[in-house]
Amino acid sequence: MQPSRGGRGAAGRRSGRGHFRHGWRLALAVAIASLLGAGSAWSQADRRFNVQVTVAEISEKPGKIDSRAKRLDAKLRKKFRYSSLRVLQERRLALRMDEVGSVKLPNGRMFRVRPLNLGDRGLLMAVGWEGEVMMDMRAPNHHLLVIGGPEHGAGQLVISIEPEY
Repeated sequence: MQPSRGGRGAAGRRSGRGHFRHGWRLALAVAIASLLGAGSAWSQADRRFNVQVTVAEISEKPGKIDSRAKRLDAKLRKKFRYSSLRVLQERRLALRMDEVGSVKLPNGRMFRVRPLNLGDRGLLMAVGWEGEVMMDMRAPNHHLLVIGGPEHGAGQLVISIEPEY
């Protein structure tokens, strides 16, 4: 009687052929899983994240609230006292992971943004002023972060950052 392929031989031991047949399937499954895992890391590194940066000035001097800053005004009113709010600059930065984007502030300093990681709780970014303040901040998609900045003119600069992914 002939043993079946990959079955047991006359002495009751397994023939090597069956191990090979199942072994290559396992190796293929492991290779595909590792490629899929690496693919998600590659896609995050290649992905672009839009970061809207708005530079504004708040002041106690009587004036208007800039119509472009309605969301910013709603957020700032809870923490700052001011009579006027003026948008000085708006920029949309399209950045890859670990790529630095810069916005030149009215005082000549550079404000920098660098996406670090996208996780369940949002996009982690390193943000700050050149040679002064650097911090890591995490924000969910379309969430407005606001940073109080240095004095400017009769008021103070405020910078809002809003990631879009």
